[in-house]
Order: sequence, then structure tokens, then C-alpha cells
Amino acid sequence: MNKNCWIVGASYGIGEALSKKFYREGYNLILSARDMKKLESIRDELLQEKLSEKNHQKVILSQLDVCDLNSLKNSLTKIVEEFDRIDLVIFCPALYHPMSVIDFDLEMSKKIIDVNLVGFLNLLHLIVPQMVKQNSGQIAVIASVAGYCGLPKSFVYGASKAALINLCEGIYHELKQKNIDLSVVNPGFVRTRLTDKNKFSMPFIISPQEATEEIYEGLMKQKFEIHFPRKFTFLLKFLRLLPYKIFFFLTKRIS
Repeated sequence: MNKNCWIVGASYGIGEALSKKFYREGYNLILSARDMKKLESIRDELLQEKLSEKNHQKVILSQLDVCDLNSLKNSLTKIVEEFDRIDLVIFCPALYHPMSVIDFDLEMSKKIIDVNLVGFLNLLHLIVPQMVKQNSGQIAVIASVAGYCGLPKSFVYGASKAALINLCEGIYHELKQKNIDLSVVNPGFVRTRLTDKNKFSMPFIISPQEATEEIYEGLMKQKFEIHFPRKFTFLLKFLRLLPYKIFFFLTKRIS
């Protein structure tokens, strides 16, 4: 029997690449995002591969906004009616806008927090009871190495991702006791619409497809943290351990 994977934020970037990867690995898919036309395009592309006939896979679409709890509820109801259970849910939505603190955009900052952090809390509110009822499941959230330490120009985005990392650390044991696995994914630079906003050289940047292979492998091994590319992520992990005097000296160059 095929497992069921719900990808929230499946329309672009890593979410889109994950949709294709998990379909090709034999999963039934539930693809969710605000852009229904893009989801339909992804579904049509997948079904043209005709793997669904061979493996009896299904691809269903559900339009939602993670900031709208009712739309998430409606999607979950639709999924449970179709599949009875959700084996894996991956939270991919992200909002990013580089900005300076001297003249930062307060409304944009609030939107970043709403999508990146509150959106995941909305999903947790609904998916945890479902997986407790199932007595199994796996939850993955796409965070970022920007959450490792405070970096200039991405202070709001980084703060939202740091909160996600901290949140996942805090709920890991409780979920594990209920037979629910949890993974937090911390990519470095991945070539997407978000990183296209950056006006600086991005070291070790990779494609969404390369990121997807790392994520898939980590999820299959039920790793808590999945981070890549390691040359970059270990550098940032080291950076956050330094005394602030050295840390600020090094990050000043970025500023």
C-alpha cells in the first residue's frame, strides 16, 4: 500500500521538487498552496509520467493559505476523507524579504512571521491530533541555516527560522512518545524565488533538486536535523559558537 504525503507549500522551489521526488518514490500526494493553477500544472506533469497507473498512486490538490486556519482545516478534512491517514506532512511555505533595520518594513516583517512561524503553528494544531489518533506519522518543516545565528539584512527571516528550530527542539520528545517523528530541515542557499532577491554572492548554492535528494535521504533515516551543504552549514554552526566580539567582527563584513 502506498504511503500518503501532504506537502504544504508545494507550488514552487523546494516544495515543487519534493512533490516530484515523492511521487516518483511511489507516494500518494496531497499538494497544497495558494496558487491552484501552479498545483494543477505540477499534477498534470506528474500524471503524464504514467507512474500512477503502475503504482495506483493518487495526486489530489487542496488550495490553502497557512495563515488561514479554516483553509487548513478544510484541507485536512478532505485528505482524511480520501486517505484515512497521513503518513508524512512537509511544511515548505516561506516568506523572505531582505531589509535594513534602519528603515525596515514593519508590515512585511509581520507577514514573514505569520507565514514562516504562525503558519507552522496552525498546521501543528491540526496535524498532531490526527497523527496521535493514527498512533504514527512524520512531520518535517523547512527552516534554514539563517536560524543558526543573527545575520545582517535577514534579521526577521532569520528570527522566524530560529523560532522554528527552537520550537521543534522543544516538541521532539513529546511527539516521539506518541510515535510521531519530527525533522527540521536547515538548507543553505537553494536557487529559488527567495534567493533570487539576494544581491550578493551566495556560497555553495545548490538547486532545489539537489536539496530534495538531501531531504528525502534524511527523512527516510528519520533524522531530526537535516542540513546541507555541509561545508557551509558546519561553518555557520561554528560561527554561532564564537564569542560575540569575534562573531560581530566576522559578520560586519556581510553588513
